[in-house]
Amino acid sequence: MDSMTAIIELLIIIFIGLAIPGPNALTSFAHSGLFGKKSNIPLITGMAIGLLLMQLSVGFTIDLLINNNLAKITLHWLGLSFLFLMGVSMFMFDLESINFNRDKGKLGLKSGIMMQFVNGKEWAFVIMIMSQFISPLGGGIIGIMIIIFITLIICIPAMIAWTIFGDKLSGFFINPEFNKKIFSICGTLLILLMIVFLIRGPVT
Repeated sequence: MDSMTAIIELLIIIFIGLAIPGPNALTSFAHSGLFGKKSNIPLITGMAIGLLLMQLSVGFTIDLLINNNLAKITLHWLGLSFLFLMGVSMFMFDLESINFNRDKGKLGLKSGIMMQFVNGKEWAFVIMIMSQFISPLGGGIIGIMIIIFITLIICIPAMIAWTIFGDKLSGFFINPEFNKKIFSICGTLLILLMIVFLIRGPVT
């Protein structure tokens, strides 16, 4: 795979990930609706820092194991498992079951950082993109930093967009008429993406 093809495929995967609402997106628009758009500045900053730290840790781990085919295959299947579990959970997810309470206070920088390390969807996508694209994008620290750069310049504006349109989006998603259909579609997309990676196999 050449670098241009890798970048195009990486962008497609990132946009698929952003099209499927996960903890970051749901928290961004719900938090904005409760506390106002400006309250999301430290939260999104924390998300960006957390994503950076997670990608660095996963990237360096995968790069250290670049010559260990067994380890790469294991990580590949771990990422597939995360995608499958997140896809299945989308079919059972009900946004109305989440109770956002003003009395519990605003979420800040630390919350945004910590969210990334307990976010199953984030782990799935980071493991998959790092294991698939580090080598085609130059390998080592170069490949890792290119992936991080592309991810952040797309994901940060996306979280800002979820913030700006938070009120409208939250009302749309919690509408019983659309809620089940929306998350069923999201679950289907995640499982289809898992199947694509399953067919493609690990990069060895």
